[in-house]
Amino acid sequence: MSQTSFLEDVSTWTENTCSQKWMEAVPKLISYYEGTTEASKQVDILKLLCTNFLACVPIENVEEEVFSHFDKVHHIFDELLQVLVNLASSSNGNNDVEKQLLDVQEQIIAKLQMALSVIDSLQACIQHVCSMGELAMDKIRSLPTAVLHVLSGAYTHCKDSGDIYGDLLTMVSDPLSALFKKTHSLQMSLSSLLDLVKLTPASSDQDIDDMCTVLLRLHELSAIVNSLDVKIMVTTWKTVSRLACQYKDFLKNRLDVAVLVTSLCKQIELAYEYLLQLAPQCDADGMLSSDGDHRAFSKSVKIMGFQVKVLVMFVKEFDDYLGSCVKDLYAMLLSWLRYVPPSLHAPSIAPQCFDEIRRQVIIAVEPLTLHLLGNRQFMECLTDCEQELMPELSFPRSLLQLRVLEMLPKCQAEVQDNWICPQVYPEDIQRESILKAVFRSLKCCHVELSLPVVLPDVVHCGKKPGGVTLYEYVCTRICGFVGSYPERHFWLLEQCLLENVVCPNLHSAVLAIDVWNFMARYGTADLCRDHVGFIARLLCTLPANPCPGYLHLTLLLRRLIKFMAVEHQEEFIKEFCVEENLSLWSFIPLSTFARAATPQIVSSLTTTATDIMRKWINGPTRTTALTSELAISLGCLSNMYHQVGTLPEGLTASQHSAVLGATQSIWRLVPFELVSENHVLHQLVCSLLEISSYLITDLENKDLLEILHGILTVLKSNPEDTFRLTATTFLGSLGKKKLDPTFEQGQILNKLPQLFTCLLQDRNPLIHQKALEAFAKFAEETSHEAVVPESLQQDANVRETVVKYVTKIPHIPSETYNLPKYLDQQKWHLQKYMERDTAIQEPASKRLKYDSETEIQPETKNKNEDAIYRPLLNELRDTVARFHELQETSALPSWVTEELKRLNTELGDLT
Repeated sequence: MSQTSFLEDVSTWTENTCSQKWMEAVPKLISYYEGTTEASKQVDILKLLCTNFLACVPIENVEEEVFSHFDKVHHIFDELLQVLVNLASSSNGNNDVEKQLLDVQEQIIAKLQMALSVIDSLQACIQHVCSMGELAMDKIRSLPTAVLHVLSGAYTHCKDSGDIYGDLLTMVSDPLSALFKKTHSLQMSLSSLLDLVKLTPASSDQDIDDMCTVLLRLHELSAIVNSLDVKIMVTTWKTVSRLACQYKDFLKNRLDVAVLVTSLCKQIELAYEYLLQLAPQCDADGMLSSDGDHRAFSKSVKIMGFQVKVLVMFVKEFDDYLGSCVKDLYAMLLSWLRYVPPSLHAPSIAPQCFDEIRRQVIIAVEPLTLHLLGNRQFMECLTDCEQELMPELSFPRSLLQLRVLEMLPKCQAEVQDNWICPQVYPEDIQRESILKAVFRSLKCCHVELSLPVVLPDVVHCGKKPGGVTLYEYVCTRICGFVGSYPERHFWLLEQCLLENVVCPNLHSAVLAIDVWNFMARYGTADLCRDHVGFIARLLCTLPANPCPGYLHLTLLLRRLIKFMAVEHQEEFIKEFCVEENLSLWSFIPLSTFARAATPQIVSSLTTTATDIMRKWINGPTRTTALTSELAISLGCLSNMYHQVGTLPEGLTASQHSAVLGATQSIWRLVPFELVSENHVLHQLVCSLLEISSYLITDLENKDLLEILHGILTVLKSNPEDTFRLTATTFLGSLGKKKLDPTFEQGQILNKLPQLFTCLLQDRNPLIHQKALEAFAKFAEETSHEAVVPESLQQDANVRETVVKYVTKIPHIPSETYNLPKYLDQQKWHLQKYMERDTAIQEPASKRLKYDSETEIQPETKNKNEDAIYRPLLNELRDTVARFHELQETSALPSWVTEELKRLNTELGDLT
């Protein structure tokens, strides 16, 4: 019997006949099905197999007899779809008569009908298999693979139909719609089938691998339908997540969860960006500038919320098997936090939209972080000390690290150890402890700390929800973490805090000091004593200097001493006696000590300091070492005078008289012309100005004239900022002084306007601000009112600025001024400064040294040389100032910048 006759005969068989002869007919049909190349015959044979004979084949044999040959279905369906593409392509480029278009349309519809027939055949297979009840995977192994291939091809064809059919789309829309509906129906049937497939301990490795393959193919399907139909995408992910959780124990070692999670992360990130575009936009004032699409936004955020729930489920259930996808999760979390307030990079959209995003999406940050705490890759992402992030991701990273800090106290000891004291081998990514990582990230958040940004605070019972600054938010969480810090790693905490106290970054140093004070306050008294002793001994080994690390240590010691027990304070006074540790007592708050101990400390300080002052005044030589010691003793006296009002017993008249007389004598001996050239002398004059501001009411006119003359002399030589700041403070204190009507009075009143004008014109913003404060204080307190208008006559800009300051008229920045942008530039300059300060150090042999035995005395100058070079230097200084003025109004041309660089090089060659 021929093939055609056999097929015609078989198609007329009844159900009983098919049941009796299936063992003979099915092999022949399979043979004809695999042997023919004509698509229509293949589809017909497939239909016969699936509708007439499949029900007759026992379930135990259906895989081997029928489904194992379904790989041919892949080729049939792919060829049909390719023919459809070719037909549509030929018609789109053909401008012939309408009849030819109708012929193409008929051919396309015929091929679509064949595709529908293939789908119907597979649908019949699934329906029959489902009627059998629960199944093992090996009974139907090939069927899901064939169905998934057809689903992918059909959905892809429907998604691309606009590009494929072009002008023909309206003519074939009905059969295409039928194709989409039947494809969706086939997918739902497949989902029902998979629910009936059971994995048991008896299942083979092949069965488990097959289930993994099905889940991964379903995930690929979700990517196709994501932009086609959201409901289908949701259904697909529900199926994948349900099966993955149901058979987690079997799949965990074989399922490539990383692929699923990475795909979800990418889909969520794309949806997140689209979501922000749909939301109503606001302008700089918070007013709606566009309505957006609120309905689409609400729908999209709910869908995204579903995807996030699926993601959390995968991370929770497969936390030990995530593999390489952890980096994608980390990047996604940073992206989420980057685009919501208080991040400075959050888009300007309606606040209620952000609230919805927080409820549906951001709420998942905490569970995701919690389930990733034990993951080594996640630890590396958050604590990698060499990781380079975009600047806008530093703030989100800090928030993520702080969440980890909050969670660690409740974790197992092993997890805590991995975060707090990581074991890093040479081949590993170099990472640091979580606490060090928090401080490192905070250094990159200069803008957020300076504005500052405000974060939601913990809501307490009976109080309204409020906000706290980023600094307070960070400090609170670090202190909470320190409160539960494991004792076995306590040395790491001390090391981390000390490193940050001495670092040049102010925010990190102040934070470390605050945390250290928390530790001292809530720790034991012995711990506080040990820390104070350690820091004091460390400071005693260092020379007094203005570097950030030294100043931060002094600030820490000042604050820690307050928490010492009385008996420990007494021990401190004995160990660090005033006579041998004068520099240490130049910043210690005397009022924190017991009432009985204070008079003795004051007496020792006064006696020791005045002895050094007399030694410098009366000595045969004034060496650098002695001058430095004198500056320290004056600092001690200034510290003491600053606290006189808070001490239980003030200075005695004889002590005060001794200090006053020695200070007056020193002023007459200072070589002011050397101050700008000699750092030790500079330090001495600053200390003199500071102590003199406390003695101002007792100084005579001739002393004040000497001081003002010295300040003017030093200011002409362009001194350091610290001198100008100290001089500003001294001038502010002059308001309390009523000048006696002596010969020197007129000269003093003439010099004061010169000094105030000079400092009010200072280009340094800090000095300019302090000069305004000092001038306002002087104007309010002085009895010599004529000085005030005289100080404002020389410069109209200064006069306008002072009037605005005194009348409290706020400065209005230009329209182009942007505070975050300005702070970002400031951050860049600070980083450059700190890099220069810490990394670019000259070798010790090349640094300028002052021999401790070198005598400080004026240099003998050649008058002819001074007459030649001084005008040139003044002219050069004036030219530089002019360039600064031009740069403030507009950017310098590039050729000018290049010329300045060349001139800078030539000037450097002269030195």
